Amino acid sequence: MLDNSVKSKLKSIVGEKYITDDPVEIYCYSHDSFSRALSWVKEDYELKADMVIKPQNADQVKEIVDLANAEHLKIVPRGAGTSFGGQFLPIEGGLILDFTRMNKILEINTDDNYAVVEPGVLYIDLGKRLRNIGKGYWIPCNPGSADVCTIGGMIANDASGESVIKYGTTKDYVLNLKAILGTGQNLQFGRLVKKSVSGLDLLNLFVGSEGTLGIITEATLQFLALPESFKTVIASFDSIEMAVNSAKKIKELLTPMSLELVDRITLMGMNAYLARLIPKITLKNAEATLLIRLDGNNEITSTQANKVSELLLQDESSSNTEIFEGVKHEYLWNARNGAGPAIGRLSPSVQNVGTYLPASLDFSVPFSKINELMQKYGKIMEANKLGSIRMGHLGDGNVHLICSIPIISNDDIKKLSSIQTELVKFAISLGGSVTAEHGCGVWKAPYLPLEHGTDAIDIMRKIKKIFDPNNILNPGKLYSFPKKLLNFLDNLEDV
Repeated sequence: MLDNSVKSKLKSIVGEKYITDDPVEIYCYSHDSFSRALSWVKEDYELKADMVIKPQNADQVKEIVDLANAEHLKIVPRGAGTSFGGQFLPIEGGLILDFTRMNKILEINTDDNYAVVEPGVLYIDLGKRLRNIGKGYWIPCNPGSADVCTIGGMIANDASGESVIKYGTTKDYVLNLKAILGTGQNLQFGRLVKKSVSGLDLLNLFVGSEGTLGIITEATLQFLALPESFKTVIASFDSIEMAVNSAKKIKELLTPMSLELVDRITLMGMNAYLARLIPKITLKNAEATLLIRLDGNNEITSTQANKVSELLLQDESSSNTEIFEGVKHEYLWNARNGAGPAIGRLSPSVQNVGTYLPASLDFSVPFSKINELMQKYGKIMEANKLGSIRMGHLGDGNVHLICSIPIISNDDIKKLSSIQTELVKFAISLGGSVTAEHGCGVWKAPYLPLEHGTDAIDIMRKIKKIFDPNNILNPGKLYSFPKKLLNFLDNLEDV
């Protein structure tokens, strides 16, 4: 609870219109789907920020940080709130900074191929501007939340999606950042050029730091020429294992823009989405389906699509091979990106969605280990009599394993936590990572010592202390995890 003098100071910084402690708004800003499910069964897990603030510029952000240091307040920077790891949860209360007012595209330079933006700019809005310049440009890191996520949030979490195999993640497009550190210092990282080896790479240290080192106030991003043509080849398989084996052959033939696996349930969600569109498209029902997206000029995509199609036709394990282009191609990928909500609509209705505890795991493992992880997950789900979804960006070994548990008591939460811990340990044993693109936030933080070792985590904490000595920025994330969570999910005590 903030005292009136602090509230008055915050109002003087941003204006009374852009500050609120209304309980309804506080609740909306203080939870994601996971934490809401936890609070459903245990009231003392409910999280609450003290206030939501909407700054307009870097000067206001600096004033807020200086005040937070003086008054021992916590600050949680927040973009669109699309993260899955609890990155924006106010573990220790404090101030949530909402950057929707800092949404200006400041410069687009087509001579040097960069755009300068404020952190609240939406990825989709920047994309529309770039596509309408000349023959078109794009920033192809393309996260699943592309329609709503902000540039600042993408950088803070190093967002990515299905095009990583060819185009990399957000960090591959960040040239320059301006940020207010936890000390209140206003610093710039990077230059206007792609290549530099002068000094330590503080820019990439900052990308993916989840708001724990500083607050982004301006970003310069590189963009590329937009390909002339996109085509996608799809094929059906009787099992996930067969699909993964076929994906290996495709990787040996060429490097596609995307190499996606969807299972039967995901396919049902995609068809539910496609059924609402004209012309209607119905994808063949199968245990597993590959989507191979290709980009380039029309001659290149046609040649590559034909090569992939021929390979799949010669593969006795595949069927229903088809090439999509034009409007149908766009519909197909809209359906893929919207599969999650579509699956939700197919699920049995529940009186209160808070009674379901979701788990969306995003391991990355070496390609040769994908089938082992998929099989392990299937066996665990079967043993626990749980429904599940298996899908992923096969090109970079990023596998999404999704399930949910209806919760009645704390035991149900511990059950899901136990399943997650078993899978985390298995993924690490395969040489993988606990998170490929969803980030760490709160939920993955307890597992980081398993992946990196305690000495490496200790170094991360020391770096955090340099940037943010008073620990005012997004506490309880990445380098440490809150005791409240550890006590709640007590089976993690041995991790």
